[in-house]
Amino acid sequence: MRPILLKGHERSITVVKYNYDGDLLFTASKDHVPSMWRAENGERIGTFNGHKGTIWDLDVDRFSARLLTASADASVNLWNCETGEILHTFKHHGPVRGVAWAEGGNMFASINDPFVDHNAQISVYDAPIDATVTGYSYSDLPRLEIDLPKQSDGRVVKPTNIAWLNLNEALFVTFDNGAIRLYDPVTGEEMEEIFPHEKKWKRFSHMRR
Repeated sequence: MRPILLKGHERSITVVKYNYDGDLLFTASKDHVPSMWRAENGERIGTFNGHKGTIWDLDVDRFSARLLTASADASVNLWNCETGEILHTFKHHGPVRGVAWAEGGNMFASINDPFVDHNAQISVYDAPIDATVTGYSYSDLPRLEIDLPKQSDGRVVKPTNIAWLNLNEALFVTFDNGAIRLYDPVTGEEMEEIFPHEKKWKRFSHMRR
């Protein structure tokens, strides 16, 4: 197998993800501009211009039609993959560290850092798969917001990654103190907390079925 060198970003890479079918590659970096590539030959298909801060995470839907990008500019952008158009900008209270489509592609979850008087938060937003066809009007108000206040000892614990478990049964969230927490995506209730590591989770790989 011949290695392919992708050249296009001007600053350090923050995230690399394949689409569901494995024929497209999506990358982001600290240069504010995510890119889409052909996995077969490394050709850059296009870029997504609109953020004003580092892109910390991204996620593409099952059909490679819509892309989500999480940025330090305190927003998540929803993009049309074919045209590069921003379909909607979801504003947050702090830098957004992670984003993930739910199974079915009708909603997504995000995590953001604390900022000024706002705590870190986990948010779930509606983004119907047929929104562009039906003329659906996106809302900046999440359907669920989970506040992550300081711990009893005053320490601030920040979420670092987020994913949906199979059938959207729970939100899987990692933290910078080594913890994993599971949250109910309907009620926001914390279902479980474990500490498999002693230090910060930087990245994990989640296998989708």
